[in-house]
Amino acid sequence: PEVQYTDTVIFATLMAIVLVLTWYRLRVRRKRYRIRIKVQEFFDQWLSEMLLGDFSEGTPFETPPELQDIPANAAGRQYAIDQLINTKKNLIGMAAGNVIFFYEKLGLRKHSVEKFNSHIWYKKAKGIYELYMMEQQDMQEEILAYTNSRNEYVRLEAQTAVLAFSGFDGLVFLDQLTQPMNSWQQVKLLEQLHPLDPGNLTQLPEWLRSENESVVIFALKLAEIYQQLQVTAEVTDCLQHPVERVRGQAILALKRIGDEATPTDLVNRYAVETPGNRKLILETLGSIATEAVRPFLEKELDSGDPTVQLQVARIIARSYPAGTAILEQKALATPSPYQQILLHVKSELAR
Repeated sequence: PEVQYTDTVIFATLMAIVLVLTWYRLRVRRKRYRIRIKVQEFFDQWLSEMLLGDFSEGTPFETPPELQDIPANAAGRQYAIDQLINTKKNLIGMAAGNVIFFYEKLGLRKHSVEKFNSHIWYKKAKGIYELYMMEQQDMQEEILAYTNSRNEYVRLEAQTAVLAFSGFDGLVFLDQLTQPMNSWQQVKLLEQLHPLDPGNLTQLPEWLRSENESVVIFALKLAEIYQQLQVTAEVTDCLQHPVERVRGQAILALKRIGDEATPTDLVNRYAVETPGNRKLILETLGSIATEAVRPFLEKELDSGDPTVQLQVARIIARSYPAGTAILEQKALATPSPYQQILLHVKSELAR
């Protein structure tokens, strides 16, 4: 009985603690929700009116009571930061400048910097996002230090930030990058760089020789997208890279920046490549095949692999004036399977 009584007391105590903690948590959440609604009721209207004004550094400004820097207003100030960022995304010129003015004059930058200095990764990433969206250029050097962070979310936000601050010059972080860049990161960064003028990317040769394979892949994409013809030799060297993905990206890049020797270089790699990269080589030759690689293509026409034979037949028919005649002669000498291949290619050419 004594043990049962003790267990009952312990269980009742634990239940009471859980109930108290749940009540307290719900109370805090309700309080934050009421504060958020209160701020929302006045802030959107207040902001729309203020954006029409003409503000400068010396303009008098009074912080509304709901947004003053006190602990009770923390949730409301975060709402204000989020709304200012969402508003700025759709504005340019003086109105966008006013958004930044309000962000600074309301003292909201302080909270973004506090997040940035946090040891908690999601707070740090959020702080970086807020600072670059509000164009706090003076934070660039501090943020640059996190472009090689071990946390991929912090790393991506930091890399995005330095590009937002400096455009292509922000790619300086690639010089020392040891952490990987996944495909999503690369897509986001390339999308951010898309509207900018790359000029002459002088660091490309160094990046193409990086020990970080993801840096090499990203540099190959830059060379391809922006047609950096000055690095054709370095891209060709990447055909010897030990990593299959790097070689595959180099093949794609050479399709746009290759020279007269590129078709032969690709053919010389074909026999030792993986099946996936062989397919890429043939796809690339479909655009840049020369007379020098015609013997190779005619040989591959006899490979015995129906997929390869059809792909090679397309290249021959589209790349050489006598391409269709070559296929017709092949079909006449060996009807199976070349007659069917010929009919398929002719059907595609007629479309």
